[in-house]
Amino acid sequence: MNQMIGIMSRALDASSLRQKSISNNIANVNTPYFKPTKVSFEELLQQEVKSQFIGNRTNAKHVLIGETSRLPTPRLEQDTTVFQTSGNGVDLDYEMTKLSENTIWYQSLTYGLNEEFNLLKTSIRAR
Repeated sequence: MNQMIGIMSRALDASSLRQKSISNNIANVNTPYFKPTKVSFEELLQQEVKSQFIGNRTNAKHVLIGETSRLPTPRLEQDTTVFQTSGNGVDLDYEMTKLSENTIWYQSLTYGLNEEFNLLKTSIRAR
């Protein structure tokens, strides 16, 4: 599979998990002692990219240099910060901002993934 498609697919998984996390945080804004969650993915991907060297193949017959299959899996992390006297850690303004950001990110990823598939379709038709 195209490496870019794999990365974007994993990023879509992270965005979907983030949507669930943010929605759950917002739904529990008034729940005493509720600890919000957040999704870690982009930081993990950046660390993975920095830690490996992948050679550029200009021909399919060239030997592959480096590891290309180690994409990080998005994961939920609990935030221990407390914002309310009830012990709740949800900041509604922050969560709403993250919800908007995530929506734009998801739309951008789906657009990019569609473009990658269109390029593949075009190259298949050209043969």
